[in-house]
Amino acid sequence: MKLDFVSLGEILIQLNPTSPGPLRYPKLFETHVAGSEVNMLVGLRKLGYTTGIISRVGKDEFGVMIINFLRGEGVETSHVYVDEDAPTGLYFVQRHYPVPGQSTVFYYRHASAASRMRPEDVDEDYIRRFRALILTGITPALSESCYHAVKKAFNIALNEGLDIIFDTNIRIKLWRDLSIARERLLPFLESKLVFTNAEDLSVLFPGMTFEEALHRVIDLGAELLVVKLGSEGSLAVTRNGETYRAEAFDVPVIEDVIGAGDAFNAAFTASIYRGMSVHDALRYGNVAGALVVTTRGDIESQPTWDAIESFIKHRLKKGRSHIR
Repeated sequence: MKLDFVSLGEILIQLNPTSPGPLRYPKLFETHVAGSEVNMLVGLRKLGYTTGIISRVGKDEFGVMIINFLRGEGVETSHVYVDEDAPTGLYFVQRHYPVPGQSTVFYYRHASAASRMRPEDVDEDYIRRFRALILTGITPALSESCYHAVKKAFNIALNEGLDIIFDTNIRIKLWRDLSIARERLLPFLESKLVFTNAEDLSVLFPGMTFEEALHRVIDLGAELLVVKLGSEGSLAVTRNGETYRAEAFDVPVIEDVIGAGDAFNAAFTASIYRGMSVHDALRYGNVAGALVVTTRGDIESQPTWDAIESFIKHRLKKGRSHIR
C-alpha cells in the first residue's frame, strides 16, 4: 500500500522572540521546528495522511530536536540524514516591526547541512512508496546540489506517474538572481497542483498581467493552479478554465503571520485528495491559514478536520454566513 506525500527540503529551527519589535531588544526566544516543506507535511499528517521527508540536519542538538519532533508528529524520517560536517539551519523572526502585523525573517542557513543535499540523497525506491511528491521553489535556491536533487526527484515522479505538487515559494534573499530563478522553476510548473501568489507570478512572468500569468501557468502544464491572496482570500483556476474564489476569514494577527501559506497548502491539498470541491478546498485552506497566524510557530496551530469544521460552524453561528 502506497504512502501519501513525500517531500525534500530544509528543516529549520525557528527562533521567535516572546515579545515583538526589533531583534536587538528581546532577551527571550522560543524555538520551533519549521520549513515550508515540513510545515506542509505536518499539516497533512494532522489531517490524517501519511508523510515522509528527505533532508539533512546537523550532528547537533538542533538536529536531534528536529528528528524527535518529526517522529512525534508521525512524519517518516528514515531519509533524514545526519551531516557531521555542517550545522542545522536557523532563522530568526522579527514580529510587528517595522510594519505592524508583518514579520521579517533573518536566515542563518548558508552552508547548512540541508544545503549539502545532493542527488545521491534522493532514493528512487523511497519516492516510489508514495502517491505524491511535494516540492517548493525554496530548496532549488539553497545550492547547486540541492537544485539537482530536486530535479532528480521531480523526474522520478514524472516517470513513475506520481502526482506532483509544487509551490513556487520564491525567496528573493536566497536566489539573488531572479533570471536564474525563472529558468530553474518554470519547468516545475508541469505539476498536478501548483500553489503561488501574485508576487511570485510577477517574478516568473515579468511584463504579463495577473490574468495572463494565470493562463501561462496552465499552458505550461499545471492541472490546477491555486493563488494565495492574503487578506483577499484565494482563487483557483483549472485546466478547463473554471475559476473559483473564496474570501479570507478575518482573524486578529496576534503573533506571527509566517507559515499561513503552508497551512493553507496542507488543508487545500488534503481537501482535494479527500474528494471535496475546489471551492470547499479553498475555504478550508483559508481557515487553516487564519488559525496559524494566531500563535507563534508555523506548525503548532495547524488544524485537524474537526478544528476546521468547528471554526466554520462558529463563524456561521455568529452571523458570518456571507463568508464564502
